[in-house]
Amino acid sequence: MAFITTTVHNWIPIFEDKKCALSVLAQLKESFDHFQVSIVAYVIMPSHLHVLAGFKDISMMSKAMQSFKLLSSKKLRLLISSDIKCNFMFGGHFRLWQDRFDDVIIWSEKQFKIKIDYIHNNPVKAGLAESAADFVYSSAKNWLGNEEGIIPIDKNWTWQR
Repeated sequence: MAFITTTVHNWIPIFEDKKCALSVLAQLKESFDHFQVSIVAYVIMPSHLHVLAGFKDISMMSKAMQSFKLLSSKKLRLLISSDIKCNFMFGGHFRLWQDRFDDVIIWSEKQFKIKIDYIHNNPVKAGLAESAADFVYSSAKNWLGNEEGIIPIDKNWTWQR
């Protein structure tokens, strides 16, 4: 399992727009499904995304993230207005995401608990929600309230089978 973070250029809060947030989450699910990656937990903040992901083959992480970032960029380019789009133009090319992403391989239950708490409490710490379960663009409802969120998550660790 890996904890992955990726950020938009210049930390522009593009995901404050509901259409953009939903489009990125849909693309995350689609890309990860294609690469047989389980989404265990997620949160989309105004300018970045955190995800706990279960990989059958950890060597596929870069390909899965490359696919997600490329396809989500293409979709968002069509959704956003020209005045916002200009913030993501570099050398005549639209680039939503920073080139890199950060990842931490999760090796222990303690690390898992730390990262899942971090993911779910991030919107609360940022003042975006009063409680983790109140934030729409996260898997907190799935974990805390046993309610479905926007993306189905894998609580059964199926990638390990």
